[in-house]
Amino acid sequence: MTAQPTAEEPMTYVVEIDLPEGGLPAFRDWYANVHAPHLYEAGFTTCTSYRAVRGRLGIVDVYQAPGWSVFESDAFARYRRVAAADPHLPPFMVGLASIRTPYVDGSGGAAEPLAADWLTMLRFVGADGALETVAAWLQGGGPALLARWGVERARLLTRTRPAPTGTSDRPSAALLLESRRDPGETLPADAPDALRQAPGPHFTGSRLYPWPDDKALREGRNR
Repeated sequence: MTAQPTAEEPMTYVVEIDLPEGGLPAFRDWYANVHAPHLYEAGFTTCTSYRAVRGRLGIVDVYQAPGWSVFESDAFARYRRVAAADPHLPPFMVGLASIRTPYVDGSGGAAEPLAADWLTMLRFVGADGALETVAAWLQGGGPALLARWGVERARLLTRTRPAPTGTSDRPSAALLLESRRDPGETLPADAPDALRQAPGPHFTGSRLYPWPDDKALREGRNR
């Protein structure tokens, strides 16, 4: 089950990778000073990166764009040429396996840029009414329950066609949760079964910038 995007549908593009031991400082510097600026020039409106606390892969990058047309633009084609010859790319990034999943953001919050300190992705199969059940929950009592769990915004995502830059084996839907602290692993008791029983892999991580190793900020204090 996938959505067929149009240029008018906001897109959230998720890239997942695993870094070798000791690779985080080089990746962080390259991402902030080289990679993100190139992607902004390519037409993405938000470029964020999160380091895993829980989840299969260590790094999850989340990008927002006005629509699928960003992949078809001259600016994106130019970015791909620049990226292919990037002299600043850390050597361990060459050929590094990744999972690349474009989503349509149907939550109504797509106009809001993603800038959360903590991010949780609950991936689930949206077939057989599950997507509609989760959407109805978000229109009803879901946000209040999530707020007690520490969540400030929830975005309901549906996978689109495969990205031109890579493949994905992720389920057809995801709930993207933004918070100022680690919400923990236990979902609210009244969350739909589609979320509570989803096989995952789920992800929770803290944003790399500007405070990746500040313990007080990681725990949500002084904010």
